Amino acid sequence: VKISTVKIISLLFFIFSAFYLYTAYQIRVFSFDENAAFNAKTFPIYLGYFGMFIAALKIVLPEKASEEVDQKFLNYKKTLVLVLIMVIYGLTIRPVGFFLSTSLFLLSSYYFLGERRWLRMFMLSFPFVAIFMFLVHGLLDIYLTDPILKALGVIG
Repeated sequence: VKISTVKIISLLFFIFSAFYLYTAYQIRVFSFDENAAFNAKTFPIYLGYFGMFIAALKIVLPEKASEEVDQKFLNYKKTLVLVLIMVIYGLTIRPVGFFLSTSLFLLSSYYFLGERRWLRMFMLSFPFVAIFMFLVHGLLDIYLTDPILKALGVIG
């Protein structure tokens, strides 16, 4: 029996989503937040179910005719560098803070993927992260630790 790589990847994604869903149910919420319509668990739980649903669809539904991919044309070096950038981002998000580390992560990813228009790269990183942080911190009242913004007095 020959199993396609799409089905194998879908099965792995299903297992990952199931584990993510399990850990999402372990998230602790404040007692006054338990019965709220939206709390810290809500989005991760829905995301876990959604990932399992999409993966199950990919496993069960028939595939279109698959294309053969020539391994010579896959750029593994670029993939490894992007993974390295993600690891550096993961290691710097707590000590440096969400705003600066996420902005620099986006900026370096754009640059590495070939974007050279600095204004566009800047506008799609720093302001985007600032708007996202305002939505999360200002409107949803979800506190993201950020030592640099705290030192500047931007957040409390």
